[in-house]
Amino acid sequence: MHLDVTPLAGAPMAMRDDDKLVRQLSLVAFLMSQQRPVTADEIHESVEGYGGMSDQAFLRRFYADRGEIEAMGLKLAVERPTDDPFQGDLYALPPENYYLPQIDFDERELSALHTCLYLLEGQFAYAEPLRLALQHLTLGRPSPLDDHAARTVSVNLLGGDYSPEVATHLSKIESAISRRKTIRFTYYSIGRDERSEREVDPYSLLYLGGNWYMVGFSHEREASRIFRLSRIEGRITFKTRAEHDFAAPRNFDVSRYRDRAPWQLDDEMHTATIALSPVVAWWVEQMFGTYGSCQLKKDGSGLFTTEYSSANALLTWVLSLGMHAEVIGPDALRTAAQEALTHVIDRHTAPHAIAPPVPIDPDAPEVVAPSPDRSNVAPDKVVPAERFARLLALMTRLLAACGDAMHTTVPVAELRTALNIDRKVLDEDLTLLNLINFGGGCYALYAKIEGDIVAVTRETYGDHFARPARLSPLEAKALLWALEFIGDRLPVEADDALVSARMKVEQAIGADNLPEVEIGRVQNANAEVSVAINHALRDDHMLEIEYWTSARGALTTRTIEPHLLVNARDAWYLVAFCHQAQDQRTFRVDRIRSATVLATHFSRRADIMAAGPYLPFGIRNEGGGATAQSASVWCSESLSRWVIEEHPSWDRHTDGSVVVEIPYASEEWMVKEVLKHQGDAVLLEPESLRATIAAMATEIVARYTTA
Repeated sequence: MHLDVTPLAGAPMAMRDDDKLVRQLSLVAFLMSQQRPVTADEIHESVEGYGGMSDQAFLRRFYADRGEIEAMGLKLAVERPTDDPFQGDLYALPPENYYLPQIDFDERELSALHTCLYLLEGQFAYAEPLRLALQHLTLGRPSPLDDHAARTVSVNLLGGDYSPEVATHLSKIESAISRRKTIRFTYYSIGRDERSEREVDPYSLLYLGGNWYMVGFSHEREASRIFRLSRIEGRITFKTRAEHDFAAPRNFDVSRYRDRAPWQLDDEMHTATIALSPVVAWWVEQMFGTYGSCQLKKDGSGLFTTEYSSANALLTWVLSLGMHAEVIGPDALRTAAQEALTHVIDRHTAPHAIAPPVPIDPDAPEVVAPSPDRSNVAPDKVVPAERFARLLALMTRLLAACGDAMHTTVPVAELRTALNIDRKVLDEDLTLLNLINFGGGCYALYAKIEGDIVAVTRETYGDHFARPARLSPLEAKALLWALEFIGDRLPVEADDALVSARMKVEQAIGADNLPEVEIGRVQNANAEVSVAINHALRDDHMLEIEYWTSARGALTTRTIEPHLLVNARDAWYLVAFCHQAQDQRTFRVDRIRSATVLATHFSRRADIMAAGPYLPFGIRNEGGGATAQSASVWCSESLSRWVIEEHPSWDRHTDGSVVVEIPYASEEWMVKEVLKHQGDAVLLEPESLRATIAAMATEIVARYTTA
């Protein structure tokens, strides 16, 4: 018998959100319990939460509830009778619109799915809806974990600027996209160095280069624009209280933002030709071939032809390649490269005067600089799963545990772990579930925490919720996003278990309900290198690799013991013991030109394996050691706002310039880092490197001045 848990007189009433959840879940329960379509009047009379409302108030609340339920992926069927002009619409929730189709995963596919969750736990903004999606998909199935993959791979998808504020923005924008709501916010436009109030119709979220972006229609610019979430300041608010503010855009293509190089972000394009040395030509073809065309010659050198809208961005990339790239044309771009190099030489062959620092205001509040490395620190908040979906998942789990019995118990710890909630939240969720009814006082279950267990009683209509509901759009997006990243981008063998699992998930969701999943390109290796790395990692074989060390601009052959794969900032790194250096080294996977699995086995080294989840020091300085050094670099006013986003340790000067502290483990890398900024960055310390920068710039510019 269901126990009455309605608050007693004088007891605090449920929060408005709780009332809405009980009402919406009761509406779902009532529609599922009926064997026929029902009228609005029947819903008004029978469903918990609508009683006592006027007809007008009921209709307004019912249509709002229906919209939110359908936004969760549970679409109501509506019939419009034609034989009786006075008969209103009839409503139903067909089983096929509620239940998630049965998916027959094999053990390898289940293992692959749970490995996804393991790898993304705490390092993925959508980890909570992903967790719920996997609860639905694997209900009643064992949860094997690929322990070997789990201990040899580490993933970080939060990005360098991920913060609780960015997580809050993600949640609000997700809601605005699904509800087609116009949003308002204050935005810092870094290119113009100004803050302004923006009004935007959000179309899509995009994960690119380790950072989150929103693409939408800007009312101020009367055109589509892209916004970096870390540059949104303060709260995001909805423009109106209307159900929808704008129509879904037709033929909107987010790929124009996702699939372009940094020098191709505007519309007006020119064409450039870049000469490449044999050391880098193969790499440019592999990594940047989609942004243009790369013609390789017999000696391994190449010509890279690419469209560009920003000469400065293209020159930044060309100069970052040092001696291995030269602008051939057009003449204006070649002249700009020559002038930039001359500017670098001038500023590193004479003393560089800097303006005095900005005086410190003793009355100003202290500003604490953020930690320079937040990569291994879990954020205070991630995108939360919808509570509606969590309640459905919890109810399904409890009723499935009952099976054919009327009573059962489930450990509290099991539920808390499965849903990632604390005991207080679990208790609150159970209280709400106890209130859900099918009309006429018929309930699904009664559950209560008793010590370390939850005692569950299956009620009359409990069977209706013993099977998982369809995935909400947010759950489906999180799952497909994770499968796309782990399945398509993990630099190991093309694991058919993940591929087949994804195909089954997409089939279950249905082609018409698949959400857009937008991620930018990941720097990855070619297929042959990926297969070799996978083989060596899984079977503890040594590898012989041909590796391009970008800092030194050299290709070297090394024998290594591969221990860990690490993802950070949209690139993969292989942590290994290098026999040439007789020390631990980190190799960026996309810069491994070739890899051969050797017959020799190796024993895993405890000092490397104990570091996980592992993020190597000086990730920019791959291939080298881990000796920490720091350079003081002056950056002009035009460059400063970009640099301080990357380097949190800086001092501002009265002319708007800044002096930043940049950590490095390779002098060659530091030289190129300064060189690429075309004279807007000047190395102050260590003094010895100033001459090295000037010498490299002099050697490169000589090519541009030779007839």
